[in-house]
Amino acid sequence: MEKDVEKQVLEELESINQTLQDMNENNKKKNPPILFDILKSLFVGVFVVGPIIAVVIVVVQILGSWVFN
Repeated sequence: MEKDVEKQVLEELESINQTLQDMNENNKKKNPPILFDILKSLFVGVFVVGPIIAVVIVVVQILGSWVFN
């Protein structure tokens, strides 16, 4: 009985090991270059975050001039 359990555990571990190796190979193939990540972050910052910050500053200035005048 113990040998059967050990055999099942070893087979499961081999299966998990093979799956992990396949996942590692897929990750290595699918990783985009670091330069692409840098450019993507830069464009998101310039075209999304920048305008949002500008709109928030304008709204705060308008509210400030309305409240304090």
